[in-house]
Amino acid sequence: MRAESGTAAAISAAGARAGAPEPTLMDVSILVDESGSLSDADVRAEISAATTIALGGLNSRSRVSIYGFGSQNQPGQNAITAACPPTVLDSAVKKDSLAACVRKLHRRSDGEGNDTDHAAALANGLSALSGGPQGALKVVFLLTDGRLDVHRSPNYGRIEEDRNSEAQKQVETQLALAAANRVQIWPLGFGDRLDRSALDAFAAGGYQGACDERADSKPRARVVRDSGDVLRSLAEAFAASGCAGVSRSDETTLGAGETRELKIDIPIIATDGNITVAKGDPRVRVDYVDPSGQTVPGNGRLGDSVFKRAGENATVETLSVVNPRNGQWKIRLTAPDRLSRQLVSATAIWQGAVSSSLVIEPPSARTGQPVTVRLSLITRRGAITDAKALAGLNFTVQATGAALSAPQNIVIRDDGKAPDDRAGDGRYAGAFTAPPQPGDVTFTGVVSGYGVRAEKVPVTMAVGAQAPPLQGRVAFSSGAVVHPGDAVRGTVTMENTGAPVRGRLVLDGPGGARASLVGSTDLTVGQGTTTRPFKVRFPEDARLGGTSMTVKVVDAADLSKVYANGQLTITVKNPPTWVEAHRYEIAGVILLVLLLALLAYLRRRAHRARIDVRGLWASLRQDGEEVAVLKAPGKWAPEFRFVVHDGTDGDPGLDYPRSGDSPVRARRGAPGKVVVQIPGGARYEVEVGGEGEPYEESGLMLAFTDTRARGPAWSRGGASRGRGDARPEAKRGGATGGSEAPDGPRGPDLPEERTPASQTYEDPWL
Repeated sequence: MRAESGTAAAISAAGARAGAPEPTLMDVSILVDESGSLSDADVRAEISAATTIALGGLNSRSRVSIYGFGSQNQPGQNAITAACPPTVLDSAVKKDSLAACVRKLHRRSDGEGNDTDHAAALANGLSALSGGPQGALKVVFLLTDGRLDVHRSPNYGRIEEDRNSEAQKQVETQLALAAANRVQIWPLGFGDRLDRSALDAFAAGGYQGACDERADSKPRARVVRDSGDVLRSLAEAFAASGCAGVSRSDETTLGAGETRELKIDIPIIATDGNITVAKGDPRVRVDYVDPSGQTVPGNGRLGDSVFKRAGENATVETLSVVNPRNGQWKIRLTAPDRLSRQLVSATAIWQGAVSSSLVIEPPSARTGQPVTVRLSLITRRGAITDAKALAGLNFTVQATGAALSAPQNIVIRDDGKAPDDRAGDGRYAGAFTAPPQPGDVTFTGVVSGYGVRAEKVPVTMAVGAQAPPLQGRVAFSSGAVVHPGDAVRGTVTMENTGAPVRGRLVLDGPGGARASLVGSTDLTVGQGTTTRPFKVRFPEDARLGGTSMTVKVVDAADLSKVYANGQLTITVKNPPTWVEAHRYEIAGVILLVLLLALLAYLRRRAHRARIDVRGLWASLRQDGEEVAVLKAPGKWAPEFRFVVHDGTDGDPGLDYPRSGDSPVRARRGAPGKVVVQIPGGARYEVEVGGEGEPYEESGLMLAFTDTRARGPAWSRGGASRGRGDARPEAKRGGATGGSEAPDGPRGPDLPEERTPASQTYEDPWL
């Protein structure tokens, strides 16, 4: 719902007037133990806790009062310290006043009455809750160590030994009054000498009703273990009392002149939030950055969110947010130059204030007729259609009425199984059979779950002995999403066994989407079957997000008489961009390109592997004996270059070419073959592992073997003279024979190899 002013109070009040969901309305009385049985540190922790509760209310119509208590042991003393009178949280000024007046609390001296009078504290706390907001949840937070001690107080009799027992009786009387007046008691234990049994008795003695049906929402005692636990424990207790949720807290240490950042998550279902920062020193500056990266104003609005900040000049401050952005918030703390190092912490109390859009199809039925119940959750911004936001919530619809022997719980689901027509769209459906006796049946949606407060909006269906003469069905043919400017198509089908009826199509509850029916809404229903198509159009500036509405067929003369209805729960989204619309085609093209690139890479890799001359050995043979050998280079190369010394100027041999030489060039050819190019001469093939081929007219034979250990069979050549992968060895070498290529193993009978710097093997020649 849109706010009519820039304050959170206006939004909350407007929501209440219009019946829109709002956070839990609370009337809270905080009682703080100031007795001497607590240490100064314990009382300071209590004050911090009281401030957290006082500023933590999510509903601006809620009311808070704060009282300290000790004992009245002599004239002039008072068991009660009236710190903060009942104050409605509808402005930042009033919240600031609570943050200021709570500072009146302190650990009492003996002259002030520093024993512990729980009876007087409870009586005062209950009295403060009279005349509060109508319909508010009444809660007393009792901050104490639980140890009753009034042995010096004459208010409980003349005999000192009997005073504590008399005070305990009055405590039990006050707890009974709390239960009778529907006031919950939430004890919070502080100090080293806790009386846990007394704390538990306080919680059990008050009203046991809760804000919902969950066991966690019922009053129970909590113990604050240390100073770092104060904010977390108080937030959890306060949230549990009002069916709110608590985000995981974050903490760090802050020193003089330092800046630190805390992080807090607010879930998507939250409609209201309160970020509380325990900063220890009022001089610490706090800035709040929302999940979009924007620093939000302390008071005012940003988009749909409305902010109200309080406690800036106190040790605990809060930022209340109506319609907060979901996601991770950053709380930036900046310390002044002179500040003792201290622990700072932050947490968030939040709530999803929702109501249910409940539709019964058909709206009236005969006895024993099957009925479909549909339910969607509605917030101020519209329907919740995000399945993640609804995870963990429990949905039922309760049917009650005189025609039923007992209330019935109808299980509803969003799983796409009949009667639900689409899984995961936020619209839940269940089946119900009309009772065998005529009468009215009232349906109430019941939603429970952590951090959710759901308004219960009942819908009544008339059940008769005979089927109504006019019944029908409203169906929609759309998907789960609609774009602004588009329309959703639907069909009305009516069955009439009576006189003709003048009806009208009505669209109920379009909310912020501002949808409307297209064309004439008049509908004449004669006897028999009447079918009428219609459209629900969403304007170009329709608000994005989930929305739920109902199309009804009503009597034109009496709009309260409903003949048929159908619920439309849908998500309004902007049209997809060109990239989004063609994402599958784009992904296919990218995949094809990647596959082609991979294929090209694999082919190139295979080609390089096939032509790689590593592992080849050239040898010269004379009269059947091997006189020189030379290994191909140890790095990848497409050809093996070498120089042949034919023996005319010395011994025959093989060597790597030097600058100015014209080398023999050998490459791998057909499987098991090496192609040899003689400088300025012939080109011929030599069988790998064979006896070789004559080298010109020198009387020498040029042969090759292959020691490549792995690879296809063709790359390993023939028998290689039966030596497998063993390297051939020279029986006799010349002056330049017997050198080994770089990076290869060196045989024991071969001289150290050398490769001229100018040698290259990268340019293919065939």
